[in-house]
Amino acid sequence: MPRRTLRRAPFNARDTTQTHMTKTVIRLTPNKHDEALDLLDHCFEASRVWFETHQKADPNWDISQQFVIEDAQGLIGHIWIANREMRYGSGLIPIGGIADVAVHSDHRHQGNAAKLLDAAIDYMDTRQQSLSLLSTSFPEVYTKKGWHCIPTSRVVAEFPSGDIESAGGRVVRPFTPEDLPDVQAAYNSLVADRVGPLTRSDEYWLAMTTWLPTGRLGLDVYFDVLTHVNTVVGYSLTGLNNDSFYILDAGIEYEDLALPLLNTWRTRAKKRGVSKITGLVHPSSEIFNFLRKNASAELEESNKLMVRLNSLKGALIAATPELIRRRRRAAPLPGPTFVLEVDGQAVRVETPMADVIIGEPQGEETVVKMTASQFLNLFLGVDAQHEGLKQISAPPHIEVYLQRLFPDSPFSFWMADGF
Repeated sequence: MPRRTLRRAPFNARDTTQTHMTKTVIRLTPNKHDEALDLLDHCFEASRVWFETHQKADPNWDISQQFVIEDAQGLIGHIWIANREMRYGSGLIPIGGIADVAVHSDHRHQGNAAKLLDAAIDYMDTRQQSLSLLSTSFPEVYTKKGWHCIPTSRVVAEFPSGDIESAGGRVVRPFTPEDLPDVQAAYNSLVADRVGPLTRSDEYWLAMTTWLPTGRLGLDVYFDVLTHVNTVVGYSLTGLNNDSFYILDAGIEYEDLALPLLNTWRTRAKKRGVSKITGLVHPSSEIFNFLRKNASAELEESNKLMVRLNSLKGALIAATPELIRRRRRAAPLPGPTFVLEVDGQAVRVETPMADVIIGEPQGEETVVKMTASQFLNLFLGVDAQHEGLKQISAPPHIEVYLQRLFPDSPFSFWMADGF
């Protein structure tokens, strides 16, 4: 994800005589927002403009989502919990997006980051956000507080040097606000049965074009639509700097639709002397299949995306519409009733005729125990061949239903949705 990285070298040395004072996490107030932006500018390579633009352009942002730690000399820590909603097929799960976690260089390794994360966990609990997502280059910081890495893939490809032939009648042009209903419809259709994509309101789509250009120094962002007979049939959000061409989101349903887009992308990249293509792409996606065939694409494993299970019951209830859809498609007959226990959280799962009911344990059901990591891999569809289920010794008839409720499914997260 084209985001900033922590600066390691301190500057503007501070008097640290207050270092060992008890410090508590408080909500950021409007009169301290500028100081918080200065802290972020100090801690990260990205400029202050990125943080201010992203926060204020986000239609879901409110200063009440930000927490800080303050000492006698000013703010020393900051965190933002971005309110988002993740698609789970036909279900929707409220999530907290952890962003802009920063501790002043003079106050690191003193437990301040842990305090900020604890405050975020409490906040997400009050907001009933069942899951939390974040992207980081330092996963060990978050593992201690219950976040787990999601196996994701980064594409590495090269623009082809030869001719790119595509079917006539398809035109690539810049997005205009009048295209929004068609783009929104295309996005909703593409992600209808996927796990991971975020919901995007009209305001969110338009705001992305404001904050994305500030996300990385020298990055030019392009929002294009692909039309056929004046009808929008695809879209793409891409970024370009002097190093790489970034796929931020590619709304492509069929491989051949990507050909005219690839031509446009290559023309732009060539002007900057860039031949490399990258981005977070799932191996089963149409865009990867296309790049594999046309741009020698390969995949590199990425462990920067992390997820936390805040509420087992909340996550399953929010996902129930999709679980019911899966049941009716694969196994409509009555199934088992059992208790799913994940790191101390327990729910009763009942699977009557073509239905799924999530409730409280009643004390008589078979208990299936999992770790949070095992459950999240299963829940998010990244448990390849259901290897995790083979480790928990669930009764065979329950294991079969778990496989049907949670089939392997591409977890999708576009760089454009980064917090």
